[in-house]
Amino acid sequence: MSPAIPLVVVALSLLTASPAGAALTASPAGAALTASPAAAPGPGPPVGTVHTISRPARDAALAFWTPARMARAAAAQVKENQASPPSGIPQAKAFGGVPTIGALFYTTGSGAHFCTASVVDSERGNLVMTAAHCVYSSGYSTNIEFVPGYHQGRRPHGAWLVQAVVVATGWRQRHDPDLDFAFLTVVPPGGAGRPIQRVTGGLQLGIGRGYAHPIKVVGYNDAAADPVRCATSSFEFRSGQMEFYCRGYRDGTSGGPWVIGFTSRGTGTLLGVIGGYQDGGDVDWASYSAVLGTAALALYRQAEATG
Repeated sequence: MSPAIPLVVVALSLLTASPAGAALTASPAGAALTASPAAAPGPGPPVGTVHTISRPARDAALAFWTPARMARAAAAQVKENQASPPSGIPQAKAFGGVPTIGALFYTTGSGAHFCTASVVDSERGNLVMTAAHCVYSSGYSTNIEFVPGYHQGRRPHGAWLVQAVVVATGWRQRHDPDLDFAFLTVVPPGGAGRPIQRVTGGLQLGIGRGYAHPIKVVGYNDAAADPVRCATSSFEFRSGQMEFYCRGYRDGTSGGPWVIGFTSRGTGTLLGVIGGYQDGGDVDWASYSAVLGTAALALYRQAEATG
C-alpha cells in the first residue's frame, strides 16, 4: 500500500525553477527536496494537451483486448541489432513481473501494439507514466488498456482503462525527443473501485536527478510472455537525454521505467522511461530517455489536476 500523501522527489537544482504552485519542502543542505502532489489543483500554466477518452470508447477498449489479441500484439517496428555493442554489457533477463509495472496495449489504425508503463505516486492514486510516442504519433492511440503485472497472458491485477492522456504540447507539435513522456489517468472497468495505486503501489517520480545512477529497467518486449529486467547504469548521452547499455530491449519496451532503488515489490524512484532519442533506440543494447525536469513535473501536475 502506498503512503497516504505520496511524494515527488525533486533535486535541489529545481528549487528556483519549479512551476507555480509547487509545494517545496526544504531539506538539510545537499539533500533532496520533495514536492507534494497536494499542490496539483494549481499546476501553473498548462504545458500539455489533455485528451479525454469517453466511457463508450473505454468500454470498446475493454471488449477489444481479448487474451488472444493481447497474445498477438506486436510493435510496428523491430529494433535491429546491427551495430556492434560494447564488450561486457549486461543481458536483460525475463522474470515474473511486479505490480507497479505492466503492458500498455493500444491500437493505431488497423495495427495492434503494446508498450510498457508504470504506476506513479499521486494524490488521487490514478496516474500511469509511459513514453509519449506510445500514445501520440500523428494522432492519439486508441483502445488503450493498461495491465499491471502482465505475464504469461495473465492479468493478476486486472485491466485498467485510460480516461485521459496528457502529453506535452511540444511533443504533439514537433515530436521533441526531450518531451517523450506522457501521463495517463486510469480507472477500473466500470469506473468504480479502488484507484490503481491502492491495488499495485507506485513509483516515486524523480525530478531533476541528473544523468548518472545505478538503475534497474523493466520492459515488455514485443510478443514476449514475460517482462525483462536489467541492472545497469544510466549516463549522459547529450543534454536532456540519458542512455544505458543492456542487451535485450526490443520494441514493446518503450515506456519502460528506469528505477533507482528498485525493490521486489516494484517500488523505487522513477528516473526516466525508455523513449526520447530514436524513440528509445534503434538497437536492442542501447536505450534512451528524456531527462525528467521542470517540464515533466509541470505535466505531472497538469495530469493530477485533470484526474
